[in-house]
Amino acid sequence: MRFVNPYRKKSQEVMKNWFFATGLMLTLFAQTLMGVAQDEKPLIPESVYDEMLMWMVDGKYEKVLYKAIRYTEEEATTKEPRPYVFMAEAYFRISQSDDAVLKTKYPNALKDALKYAVKFRKKDKDDQYFAQYMEFINALRRAAMNEAEAMVDEEKFAKAKGMYKYLYDLDAEDPGAWIMYGTVLWKAKATRDAQEAWAVAEKLLTEQGGKGLQPIQLDLLKYAILYTAEQLEAAGDNAGAVRWVQLAGPLFDKDKEFTAVKRSIGG
Repeated sequence: MRFVNPYRKKSQEVMKNWFFATGLMLTLFAQTLMGVAQDEKPLIPESVYDEMLMWMVDGKYEKVLYKAIRYTEEEATTKEPRPYVFMAEAYFRISQSDDAVLKTKYPNALKDALKYAVKFRKKDKDDQYFAQYMEFINALRRAAMNEAEAMVDEEKFAKAKGMYKYLYDLDAEDPGAWIMYGTVLWKAKATRDAQEAWAVAEKLLTEQGGKGLQPIQLDLLKYAILYTAEQLEAAGDNAGAVRWVQLAGPLFDKDKEFTAVKRSIGG
C-alpha cells in the first residue's frame, strides 16, 4: 500500500496573501510591546523594517534583499535577527513568484530562503521574534516539505536530505524532520547515519510526543511515520515498521489512513 500524502499542496496557493493580512500589524504590535527604552537608540530603526515590509507588499523583493543584506554583513548589525528573516521572506516569495526573470536569476531561491530562516533562528537566541514570524515559518516549512517529498518520489535522496536538514535546523525538536532525514539516509545506504537520526526522533517522540509541534509539523510527522514504516516493511523489516507506528500511535490513532496502514503491517 503506497502512502500518498494528502497534505501536499501548491505552496503558492497556501501562501497567497498570508503574510500581509496580519504581518504588518503583528510586527508593529509586538515591537510596541517589547519596546525599546527611550534612552536607547535601536541599531536598526523601525522605519527600516516598515520600508522593507512595504516593498514586500509591492513585490519589490530584490530591493528587500539589497537592503537587508547590508545589515547582515555590517559588523554593528550582523547579530540582529530580523534582517535575516526579511532575507528569507524575500527569497521565499521569489521562489513562489510567477516572474520567470526573477526565478531564472535566483534558481535556488527556496534553498536560500531556508538558509536565511535558519540563520534567523540562530540569531534569535532567546526566541524574541520567532513566534511573531511563525506564519511565515510554517509556509516555508510547507514548501520545503512539498519539495522534499517530490525529491523522495524521484529517489533523489541526497537532495531530499538537505531539505529535511533545513527543517530540523529550524526546530531541533521536529521529530518528523529527523525521521525523514534518517529515512532518506537509509534509502541512500548510509545506515549508521540513518540510525543516529532515527534515534533522535525516537527520543523526541518518547519524551515529548507531539507536545509543542505546529500542525504543519504533525503533517510531516504523519507522512514520515507512514512512509518510513512502509519502506521498512517492503525491505523485510516488519518489526521496525511496527515500532514506528506504535511510537506515533497516541497522536494518530483516530486518523483513518494511519490506522489502515497500522493494521496492514500488523501494528
